[in-house]
Amino acid sequence: MNDLTLGILISVGTTLLIGGIFLLDRRARARRTAKLLAAAAERGWECTSIKEGRTSGYQIEGRTQGIAWSLESTLTTSPTASGSGATSHQSRHTHWQSASAALADGLILIGPRSTAGPIPDTQALGGLAGMVVQKAMELMLGEDAALFPGLREVPLGSGELRERFMVWAQDERAARRLLTFTVERALTDWPSKIPPVVKMNPRGTQIDLQNAQLLDPAALEQLVNLGIELIQAWQS
Repeated sequence: MNDLTLGILISVGTTLLIGGIFLLDRRARARRTAKLLAAAAERGWECTSIKEGRTSGYQIEGRTQGIAWSLESTLTTSPTASGSGATSHQSRHTHWQSASAALADGLILIGPRSTAGPIPDTQALGGLAGMVVQKAMELMLGEDAALFPGLREVPLGSGELRERFMVWAQDERAARRLLTFTVERALTDWPSKIPPVVKMNPRGTQIDLQNAQLLDPAALEQLVNLGIELIQAWQS
């Protein structure tokens, strides 16, 4: 067997192995999704599977303690090119939202603590540096980028909370109203591997988990409970 034949056999074998792994992973994920949706349906939540092109996952609409909410959790696979050939990239995202509690004006943002320090004042920076910071905030905040001016870190919560999370707001009183002891405990109890990003704006309350598709019923219930605690804190 010459080197060329051996190389072809190794290449084909590797391709078949990778394909088999992806197939088994997809089947396992489908089983876990079905189990999660069954658990959600038992709670009276309306569940819908998502299968659109390279995106798969589920949507749930529910009501907990009288509070209506919705959730979407997806996995998107996109092909990418590499030096050794075609590969694939997987993007996961989970989004919970409710219109039951909204901020009349401005934004409250609670997210994982950054080592980069506080958000710079774009007006103070001026010029190109200010434009770079503004663009970065637009990418992070999305449609809430217009609410960025005046957003600053507010020193709220226990030492344990402030070690893991940062709280930004235009109005410290509004952030204090949201960050009750119950909400703080829910945040500090959250697994550090997948930190949530909480936003309250004029449209309502949202929780985002980047790089995470929830397939565990217990994790799903923990996310819903966090959302309900945020709503109840604001309504109390």
